Amino acid sequence: MNWDSSTEAGWFVKLAEDGSAVAIFDPAGSLYGKLSPTYPDEGDRTPRRRKPKSSVADRDRHVLTFRKGHPATLHLADGTIGNVTDQKPGAMRRKNKRCEVDISGRTYIFTHSSSRRATALRDGIALAHMTRGRWSNRSTVTRKTVSVTDALDECVLTIFQKVVTPGRTGALDQVMTDLSNI
Repeated sequence: MNWDSSTEAGWFVKLAEDGSAVAIFDPAGSLYGKLSPTYPDEGDRTPRRRKPKSSVADRDRHVLTFRKGHPATLHLADGTIGNVTDQKPGAMRRKNKRCEVDISGRTYIFTHSSSRRATALRDGIALAHMTRGRWSNRSTVTRKTVSVTDALDECVLTIFQKVVTPGRTGALDQVMTDLSNI
């Protein structure tokens, strides 16, 4: 993802130097929240690093410590704490690769509808549709907001757009990719 650009609403993220968290900033540049991984094994506190890949987005993402299927914690500046889960462990079907955020009595769900598209929902109501670019524009995500949003909504939408990113492969594509990597 292109970390240096802000969203359409002016929100942006910055990765911590050690890759331990992602800070979320509002359009005024004030820290709104921080997204941190929650390790399933308390002894495992070292960031998981992936092999660097060829695209700019993949080079930026390789330092993130978030792992699919493991929870993360969203700490807002006002002290509110929420839970973030990005897909079920070992998920094969696209419908199980959704991201869920529970915070302040709200439930946000990011459902992937194709390998490049997703919809963000708040308590079952669509907030935005997002599409990731193809080929050379893979690090570009466009967002079409379909409901009125507040600051918390924008924070979560920024996480969906910048950290989670829209689109996941389906089971058949994943099996074919796994077989080709053998």
